[in-house]
Amino acid sequence: MQIPRFDELTFEENRHIYRLGDAVIPSVTTLMKPLSETIYGTIDKEVLDKAARKGTAVHSAIETYSNFGIIDIDAENKPYFDGYLKFEDEHKVNLCGSEIKLYHKELMYAGTADMIAEVDGQLTLIDFKTSYSVSDMLCGVQLEAYNRALKSRDIDFKIQQKLIVHLKKNGEYALHSFKVNDVECWKVFTSLVTIYNYKKKFS
Repeated sequence: MQIPRFDELTFEENRHIYRLGDAVIPSVTTLMKPLSETIYGTIDKEVLDKAARKGTAVHSAIETYSNFGIIDIDAENKPYFDGYLKFEDEHKVNLCGSEIKLYHKELMYAGTADMIAEVDGQLTLIDFKTSYSVSDMLCGVQLEAYNRALKSRDIDFKIQQKLIVHLKKNGEYALHSFKVNDVECWKVFTSLVTIYNYKKKFS
């Protein structure tokens, strides 16, 4: 399965900045801050930073394994990676792409989809979470933003399933499934885009 390409989009990893040419465009994460702060805003920054480092390590290990078949993960985070291996073992997973940089051609936002794969025969947009719990409120909006960016490419490519794969500390995993083409989540996200653009006019 040939997934849409966004070769014109560049990404500065150390600063987490997406660019089209010389123009910086906001990330899905940035746009979703008004929502995410309602859940994570009171949590100590050091705790959040540690959780982010864990997520980065596990995501990197999944990408390396998916693309090259190499297992490279530290002992502390290995149980989360084992959860991924169990997910792959229990479902027929055929990788189409991982860490896919994308953007919406009209609304001009960008993001990185963790994985697109055929899962049990369905073309699936996947995001991996290593947090203690999963917020369906946030994840639904995030996945729909990625889905709509893919659709903005205007090619014959249709996601059939959206999944959060929640990787757990005990080596297990849980699946959270979300409606494809979720109108409510898309309305929420476009409202966040509108708020961001309005605030930017005055900054």
